[in-house]
Amino acid sequence: MSVETTPQVGVFVCECGNQISGMLDTEALRRAAADLPGVVYAICEAYPCSKDGQIRIQQAITERGLDRVLVAGCTPRLVKNLFENTIQAADLDRSYLDVRNIREQCAYVHPDYPDAAQQKAANLIEMGVERLAAITPPRVYTGQVINSALIIGSGLSGLTTAISLADSGIDITLVERSSTLGGELQMLQDQAQDLIDRNIETVLGHPRIHIMLNANITEVIRQPGNYQVSVTERDKTLELRVGAIIVATGAQPKPLVSDRWYDRSRVKTQVEYSLELGLAVEAGNGLALQDIVLIIYTDEADGGHCSQLNCMAILHQAIRTKQLNPEANVLILFRELNLGSVADRGTDDFLKTKDLGVTFFRYQEGHPPVIGDTTIDVYDELTGEAVQIPFDRVVIALPLEPTDNAKTLASILRLPQDEAGFIQEPHLRLRPGRHVDDGIYLLGGAHEPADTAEALFHAYITSARALRFLNQGTISVETPIAEIEADYCTGCGNCVQVCPMSAINLEKRDGVLSLSEVNVLRCIGCGNCVVVCPVKAITLPGWNDAAILAQISAALKLSRTPGEQDEVTKPGTRVVALACEWSAYAAADMAGVRRIDYPPEARIIRMNCSARFDPNLILWAFLNGADGVFLGACHPGECHYGTGNLYAKERIEVLKKQLAERGLDPNRLHLEFLSGDDGDKFAQSIFDFVQAVKSTDRQAV
Repeated sequence: MSVETTPQVGVFVCECGNQISGMLDTEALRRAAADLPGVVYAICEAYPCSKDGQIRIQQAITERGLDRVLVAGCTPRLVKNLFENTIQAADLDRSYLDVRNIREQCAYVHPDYPDAAQQKAANLIEMGVERLAAITPPRVYTGQVINSALIIGSGLSGLTTAISLADSGIDITLVERSSTLGGELQMLQDQAQDLIDRNIETVLGHPRIHIMLNANITEVIRQPGNYQVSVTERDKTLELRVGAIIVATGAQPKPLVSDRWYDRSRVKTQVEYSLELGLAVEAGNGLALQDIVLIIYTDEADGGHCSQLNCMAILHQAIRTKQLNPEANVLILFRELNLGSVADRGTDDFLKTKDLGVTFFRYQEGHPPVIGDTTIDVYDELTGEAVQIPFDRVVIALPLEPTDNAKTLASILRLPQDEAGFIQEPHLRLRPGRHVDDGIYLLGGAHEPADTAEALFHAYITSARALRFLNQGTISVETPIAEIEADYCTGCGNCVQVCPMSAINLEKRDGVLSLSEVNVLRCIGCGNCVVVCPVKAITLPGWNDAAILAQISAALKLSRTPGEQDEVTKPGTRVVALACEWSAYAAADMAGVRRIDYPPEARIIRMNCSARFDPNLILWAFLNGADGVFLGACHPGECHYGTGNLYAKERIEVLKKQLAERGLDPNRLHLEFLSGDDGDKFAQSIFDFVQAVKSTDRQAV
């Protein structure tokens, strides 16, 4: 039988030179902290982040028996990791640290309200102490990384990656859905055919590369570093276990389909013309064509944008045409010409075509060229008339599109697709820094059309990333992971539907009900599942309901003047602000750094994600006397956890309607989308909200 013990909390109030102590009475804050339940040690420090300050924190942990540490100073975004390492060196779990921002949120932003700033700082410290008493530490999870990789697709980038990894000692399974290796874009990629031929020869003879032709991926059971993959090869299905999956399916030209009739002996696609040029080179007889028109179609109705690969291929075909027949009239019709950056060789190729006498004619949006029997009609904006261009050969460069199995692969691997259908990797820059790498990578044309240089660059970069991942042997995660209490779970499946990483599955168990189980190496700790669980069987250590509710309750207490226990501050407007740490909380920091004043009534509670904006937490705030609840989230499309902000928006809209139906002014609840660097908007939003709250009907819930 376990016995609950009272937390032994140590509070360290940072003076930050005079940056904090010049505005706040840090000694009064220390005395107020010392009187809080659970606090056994409180001290003022000039610079606790200094080496000497860290040593004194470690000594206090050892000598005073501290099992929780609160540092009241600057933003946790700046010093949290440093202090976590400090207490960990003293054998204290990193999760038992709380950093309260009394510099950017009090001293810097409320210079005209010193008493309110002092009270707010004391309140923030009390909120931190209450949180430390209620949190549960996350567990450390580990998993094995299998030292092998699956590569889907055998174009230039796929073959190059396979060779690079195999040469580094990684066992490779190369899956190709067609009967031959090489992919579909070699005709458009400059000088790619020779590279592909050499790579195919190397792959066929490499002892670490196993090739599967006429094969398709049918199922992937996801766990980073240990994927179970079902591959159908002709009439049999094989089960593979690999540590990483690399998607190199490439792209394919859009087929030449039109409501107009074309003389296909005179009108060719870009790929067909590449073959024609190749045959002319082999024959050595030159090119018996006089008027050649190359058209780059970019109109949205015909397939969208112009890729750099399309444009570069057209330039190379124009150069090759002039080399084979210097007297030929070569014209390039285009609306957009994507040559890459200034430093790319696309500019050099463009100038070379100009020197060879190739003519460029830009057609206007809404006036695409019209191909006739022997001429092309194109609108000339300068004359306002149609120009007729004779031709012996028309070459149409149609937009590149995803392979026809892209949608199936994206579904199996649970990866997003863009508007054109190309598979996308999750934005790693938007992910929390404590996530586990999936071990799934995209190459070249799988996520965007790539020319030869780009394909090789992507291949070498991806090889390095995959090799680093596979060579770990094991992966571990210390991030808060959702935990499910089996005795409470009813198997409703709500959590499965909202998990952005597909990290929760329903498993059968004895009895009537199923049980939700979390893949700990897939979970990124957004907390969305916690909110939708109807029986609260799911918790998120560090961001559990008890810890958040404790902070809300502390923020709304009828506060006392720090150090003066007999003087109770009269209740004024009280606002709770739940702030996503990646957006609104960062914006609050920016407002503090820039000394942008805003009303001191708001008590900011740092949240891991707006996915945790639980209506129950908001109702708790209103039940405990909040005059308003402000919610700050990332802009749509920028959520670090995928779509947490969209779920938050939907929940808040429903909750506001429910509040209105029960007689509570819905204007007392507000959701604002913010960027992490927009301190001005944060300050203005808080100001506007506090003013709105002061003018609303404060009828109780």
